Amino acid sequence: MKARIAIYLVIIIGIIITYQVNRSEVKQLDKFQHSFQAVEGRLGELFYQLQAIQYGMSQLSSLNTALVDDKKLSFTLNDDDTCLVSKLPTSEHMYEFETNFLVASDKAGCEDNTVLQNKIKETIKIAPMMTFLAGRAEDVISLYFISLDKFVITSPKYNALVLKPNEFETKLFTRPYMQKTLSVDVEDLGNQIFITGPYADLSLNKDVITFSIAIFMDKTFYGVLNMDILWSDLVSDIDSDFYISNTGVLPPLGNLSSETLSFDGQTTDLRLVMPNAMADKLKYLIKNSFVDITFYFVAIVLAGWVLYTLKLRLVSQTLAKESHHDPLTGLLNRRGFMAELEGIGRHQFYSFMIIDLDNFKHVNDTYGHPVGDEVLIRVTTAIRHMVREKDMFFRLGGEEFGLLIAYNKGNKQIDIFERICETVANLPHYSGDIAFHVTMSGGAITTSSIDQIKLIKSIIKQADELLYTAKVAGKNRVLYGDFNSRNPIER
Repeated sequence: MKARIAIYLVIIIGIIITYQVNRSEVKQLDKFQHSFQAVEGRLGELFYQLQAIQYGMSQLSSLNTALVDDKKLSFTLNDDDTCLVSKLPTSEHMYEFETNFLVASDKAGCEDNTVLQNKIKETIKIAPMMTFLAGRAEDVISLYFISLDKFVITSPKYNALVLKPNEFETKLFTRPYMQKTLSVDVEDLGNQIFITGPYADLSLNKDVITFSIAIFMDKTFYGVLNMDILWSDLVSDIDSDFYISNTGVLPPLGNLSSETLSFDGQTTDLRLVMPNAMADKLKYLIKNSFVDITFYFVAIVLAGWVLYTLKLRLVSQTLAKESHHDPLTGLLNRRGFMAELEGIGRHQFYSFMIIDLDNFKHVNDTYGHPVGDEVLIRVTTAIRHMVREKDMFFRLGGEEFGLLIAYNKGNKQIDIFERICETVANLPHYSGDIAFHVTMSGGAITTSSIDQIKLIKSIIKQADELLYTAKVAGKNRVLYGDFNSRNPIER
């Protein structure tokens, strides 16, 4: 008994642990999907912001607006021949950040009517959109436009103070984000966005990621607009169990990797990765299900103690009853019938009838199995009310039943079986507002030998043959036979 309960407990614990492992995996996958959607949504916002500036510049250029008035600009030439151009604050400005940008170029940018100065005054129209985004977006560190004419517009303005015109060729144009953009044919740039990083920003001492997009004016490629954000801000919405890979290759074998992050048809090299080694799975299980597992373990131990104190006889009786009865109708099943048959008393006659409901498959197909189950219950209940308690009425399987009656007066079975057949045919059944009837066919065999009854297989076989004949003859009838003669009994 102790060993059996211990085995049961081990099995139950195993099932619960398996369930919790699966549940933990589902939870983890849900978090993974949520994190994926969060970071992809954030990427979408950043893509939109850059594309909005690109579109705005293309529209401004198509309007042929005049160059910015020199009176609204400040030109400063430093000792190292760096020209710094900024916008003077006026009462027309709605926001303080509107002037928070700076242009850095060589000294030609500060010389009147030079090609470079005119380019700066033409391109500086991008600045209001840059300052608005840099001023409103908390996670944007800086926005900077790098012109092919070798000047830079930055927002906030302090980022331009570290730039030296003589370093444009050697440092600025060789940076990875510029190399990525400039390596693509101009015809293919369109509204593509290039992602570089994460990499360490020396001035901030933090990891940043750069988003780059080409800027066109009058359908001419003018330069590259770049946006830096902190890597920690991009990944802040993902669960700490996951990380983002930007290697462009799949993560190590065993880890779960998402498809590449994308937005509006633009794919990136970024992938969301969930470490999925055995140690990681154990960590997830403890994190997601520790309280549940502890609760189940305590509950199982207590339940095991309670089960151990129950009387084995009560348990065995319950199991024996369940194994001998049909759960739907409550009738004996074949096993229960065979067990009851061992204790049958001696009588002059024994009649065994197989009952099969006609066209029952049509009932299930037309009205559904729940209605079919109700039909079985109603039919068996009606028959049980018509037979004696000592008669053996049982379910063979499906819509097939058996009925064994013992009596001492000849041909009594015909009257009983005919009344059963008539009652079944007249019994109404319902599916919603629809009423219908079900008939039965039967094959009945009579014998006077108790030994033949106890060896029931031959009786069942002959009754089944008569049942088949009744079906062929038109159904809704019972055919009778004598086991000794093999000839049908006339009604």
